[in-house]
Amino acid sequence: MKTKTLLLALGLMGAINCAWAENFQFQNIRVGGTGCPSDVTQIVMAPDFSTASILFQSFESHVPAVVDNPKATPYISILNCNVFLDIKLPLGQKLDALEISYDMRGHAFLDRGVNGNFKSFLISSNGLGTERSQGVQLLQEKNWTNTSVDQEEDFLVQTTKSLAIQSQCNGAGSGDRVSIHLQHQLGSQIMGGFERTNASGTITMDSSDLKGGIRLRAYTSACRVGPTPPGPRRNCRVVRINGRSQMVCQ
Repeated sequence: MKTKTLLLALGLMGAINCAWAENFQFQNIRVGGTGCPSDVTQIVMAPDFSTASILFQSFESHVPAVVDNPKATPYISILNCNVFLDIKLPLGQKLDALEISYDMRGHAFLDRGVNGNFKSFLISSNGLGTERSQGVQLLQEKNWTNTSVDQEEDFLVQTTKSLAIQSQCNGAGSGDRVSIHLQHQLGSQIMGGFERTNASGTITMDSSDLKGGIRLRAYTSACRVGPTPPGPRRNCRVVRINGRSQMVCQ
């Protein structure tokens, strides 16, 4: 199998109070899994830690797969890429939401009797009161399930998901960051009854096909540290619209 390069660009921008913008950081990014082992995956951070790029040597699911365990089956190939990251919030800020934008391209070639899928999940969020109780959340999915014909496709996964991950205020004594665990999964499988037909399948994403990536944007806002005075309060944040910063209050 030839070596391929997959680029997933992770960009994190905060809709935050300008006084804290220089301290807003994307920290401690780690990757691991059969789809992006850490020893062959490079993480490139921006100087101000506001953006990062993750470069993969390969992200390709192929069946029949080469197996070195007698208990494993060559008829299923599932690659997992786990991404762990911390969002460090300045004093007096809270996390409101995480936006995930997908702009991914690839190629699928599946013989009759072979199916496949790409899936992306939010596995967990922790810190500043964001601990999740509803379990794993499916964010994006693409399936190839017609096993009665050969399938060949140059595909595009392009969408934006906004996740409400509302944290407590940094300054309440409960820490200063939110930790996120995402997982991206690429899989292919030779279905029962087709194992002896010489069927095969490949789904791949690489730099020659992938023009975009997976981009992350965090939305934060100012919050009050200490007792809240009586009466109505406004929640304000700075957002960028057409390249310009504007204050939005609710």
